[in-house]
Amino acid sequence: ASLDADYKKKSVQVTQKFEDDPRPAKKSEPVIHSYNVETLAHLQYRAGVKVSLRDLGNHRIQFQFHSFQITEIIDGEEVDFTPKPLPNESYVVQFMKFNLTFLHQMTNFSVVLGKSQGGRSRTRSSMRAGIGGNKKSIDDLIQGIIYENINFDPYSQKESVELSRQPRPYLKSFVKITLRKTEFIELHSQPQTTVAKGTPEAEETEKDNRTYDYLTLGKGKIRRRADNDAQTDTVLVTTRAVNTIMLTQATVSSYVSNYEMYDTLNQVTKPVYSMGVVIKETSGTQTDNVEAGVEEEEAVAEMDQLFNQKERLLKSPEFRNAIMFMGRTLSSNTNEAGMRRFRNFNQVDRCATDAEYTYSMSVLFRLIPEPSKDERKAVSDIDFCRSNGDILAVAYGLYSFSSQRVPTSGSVFLWSIKNPGEPERAYYYDVPVTAICFSPFLPSLLAIGMYDGSVEVRDVSSLQDVPIAVSQRSTSPGCSPVVCIRWIKQVNDGDEEADIDPFLTLSEDGSVTRFRIIKSPYLLGFSQMTLERIEGHPEGIYVAPSSRIPCESNRRPQGLSLTPHPTQKDIYYILTDEGCIHKCSINYQHQYLEVLRCHDGGVTVMEFSPWSPKLFLTCGNDWYVRIWIDGITRPLLELLDDMTPVHWAKWSPTHSTIIVSINRESANIWDIRRNILRPMSKHKMDSSFNTVARWVSFLFSLTFDLRPIPYRFSHCGKSLVIGNERGNTLFNAINNMPFSPHFQYDELEKAIYKAIGNNHELIMELKSAGFFGYPNKKAVF
Repeated sequence: ASLDADYKKKSVQVTQKFEDDPRPAKKSEPVIHSYNVETLAHLQYRAGVKVSLRDLGNHRIQFQFHSFQITEIIDGEEVDFTPKPLPNESYVVQFMKFNLTFLHQMTNFSVVLGKSQGGRSRTRSSMRAGIGGNKKSIDDLIQGIIYENINFDPYSQKESVELSRQPRPYLKSFVKITLRKTEFIELHSQPQTTVAKGTPEAEETEKDNRTYDYLTLGKGKIRRRADNDAQTDTVLVTTRAVNTIMLTQATVSSYVSNYEMYDTLNQVTKPVYSMGVVIKETSGTQTDNVEAGVEEEEAVAEMDQLFNQKERLLKSPEFRNAIMFMGRTLSSNTNEAGMRRFRNFNQVDRCATDAEYTYSMSVLFRLIPEPSKDERKAVSDIDFCRSNGDILAVAYGLYSFSSQRVPTSGSVFLWSIKNPGEPERAYYYDVPVTAICFSPFLPSLLAIGMYDGSVEVRDVSSLQDVPIAVSQRSTSPGCSPVVCIRWIKQVNDGDEEADIDPFLTLSEDGSVTRFRIIKSPYLLGFSQMTLERIEGHPEGIYVAPSSRIPCESNRRPQGLSLTPHPTQKDIYYILTDEGCIHKCSINYQHQYLEVLRCHDGGVTVMEFSPWSPKLFLTCGNDWYVRIWIDGITRPLLELLDDMTPVHWAKWSPTHSTIIVSINRESANIWDIRRNILRPMSKHKMDSSFNTVARWVSFLFSLTFDLRPIPYRFSHCGKSLVIGNERGNTLFNAINNMPFSPHFQYDELEKAIYKAIGNNHELIMELKSAGFFGYPNKKAVF
């Protein structure tokens, strides 16, 4: 019996038939799968008999084995509320259909697998099994084990393929489900809004409710209210820029006599004297016969006293400094953007991808002077202080000496970038001012040249409106306008006390005068050079002689400008209206060393490159800007754009290949590394004609010593100041410029050789000149 039970539980049944078996064959019964038997037994097990009974109030529940019944007594009657059970038979039928469908699909899969492995099955079908001599292939055994239908028939030669491929259905009535813990997910949360009375939260809530009732319904309703939106106090604050002095109060003792104490206690006034009559007033009594002129004299005396106080206040240095500081503070509110750009606060990153090289120019602010004597004066000269780049001196007077109308007065204003609205200092003269120049050795000294030939020196750091020294006719008999002033460095032995460095002045009549400041209210001056007209054809450009016989009205040429040599302190150059440059020395009076014709007209500016003591540019009235090198008598480059005289031209302090030129109408920016045929950009600043211009400079470092040592500067090169004939001074910012090269001299040399590449003779002369830069290829400003 135990063996029969084991055979039934197994999933493989083996049927054997033997011919010699004496027992008769029994009728075969249908075989039921063991899983089907277990499922049916489980269903019968669930349908049990009642086992217990329980009453819960009006509800009565009868429990059966794996089942229950719910009844409820309503109006004395028992009502059954037990839910209907699920039909087990329909559930079993549905479950069996699903299993049969799944097995049918698996059967088709085995057929396909059998076709694909047909060759291997035929090969192995010839192999005989060792159990009873039956012919079974290894594939048949594997499939029989999987589908539980192996049949060993040793006497039958016919293989039942169809029966071997019909699987048995899966009849078990349950599915295994595994439950695992997942993360906590909050779908809805409703916090509690009530608390128990007596807790701290409840007491705080009740206190808040009582306060609300007191302010809205109780006595607290009647209280003072304001109609303003915000009931906050206005607090007046000041910025750090306003430096105010705190007023301190103290009790100070003073000596008084008994009479003064008596008069004070009894309110006795002092006698009033009028027209020699004494009128006494005592407390409690009033005099009726007061003369009518007493009140008028008191009013006049009070007005005179106020006027005198006002005059003293305006002349007070402390009051003038206070007004100046207050003006700077107010001006910073309206010109903040221009000041930030002037200080170069917003630098362009070299790694920026949106950088554009458009060479643009924009106006930061204007310096507009107050007209004196209702006359419009042109900007004749501009100069920056050497030690403080914020201070700018502007001369107002006459620029073009061929003007039909000459102003009757002139002025010099000292402007500060901290207050572009009003000047810090103002000096007025009865004649137009034509030239000014700050001393590079003593930055507070300013030399001023007049239209009548007089010269004076002022200390701009002093509030007194008195010059240090002025010229006199006995030492400087010239009466022509002073067109240029340049300070020169004197060589001291070191044993004796060093004097103030002298300066040179150039007059319109071609005379150069050297002035020295001595311990006297007058300047000590003597004649340094007197120019003569050039005869013949000097070195330089060729100018064809005129067909007419010239008849000059003056036997001396007209001087236009002075330029000192950057390295040789005793050498200076004089520019004339003949188009020539005269090389002179302070050691040789009344004679010049060399003459070079640069233009077919007047030469207005000569400027050495900051990266070369031999390379310089010139501009003149023949519309050209030419670049020269010392030792070669013909120009390396010629720049021409507008057919107008060029008033001013300078090298850029930050780019060795960029030049800025100014004519009457526009400002041109040239880049000889990119193009020498036309400027990179042209800008028209104002409707009035331009006169002069200056680069903005900032102080880099100072060296203090017992001996006078020159100051060193670093020119920012990103701002340009231009004056015009209307008297306005424009601060212009140069934007969208190329980044400065690391090796400035190399870029300059490469650009020059590239520009003259077609002229082989000029290239040979330039190569013979050799290295033309400063030692270590540095820049000198």
